[in-house]
Amino acid sequence: MDEAELKKARFYALKVINFRPRSIEELKDKLKEKGFPDNITIEVLAEFSKKGLLNDVKFSKLWVNSRLHSNPKGNLALKRELKEKGIEDNIINKVIAESREEKSEYETAKGLADSRMNSMADLDKKTAKRRLFGYLKRRGFDFEIIMKVLDEEFK
Repeated sequence: MDEAELKKARFYALKVINFRPRSIEELKDKLKEKGFPDNITIEVLAEFSKKGLLNDVKFSKLWVNSRLHSNPKGNLALKRELKEKGIEDNIINKVIAESREEKSEYETAKGLADSRMNSMADLDKKTAKRRLFGYLKRRGFDFEIIMKVLDEEFK
């Protein structure tokens, strides 16, 4: 194995994960994009995982926590985003379930709906309902939760 190439790959990988946390799959893709050979990529990923610099569970918790506080999303959107980042289903389900212990998906959707209703005060009920439904759907909330929120907002 070329030691100089390995050193360059380590340096590049550190730069990438210092920019923002990454999943193992994301870093693997970044290293491949940069043109590092598979054996070097595997070595760097193993080394970083062993040192705790790469951890899909920690990454997933950070991602979900960030999404719930700064850009609230429903479980469907969170699952889709984590899946795109190469996170395994069992990790996704566990992390989302843990995060929902402190604030339910309904509470998140209700909070978004409450803040959105202020900007829809001048709309007729049918239009406001349709727009709120679309807004929550795009945010990744499932149908049952959206309907429960709409019932609550428009009773």
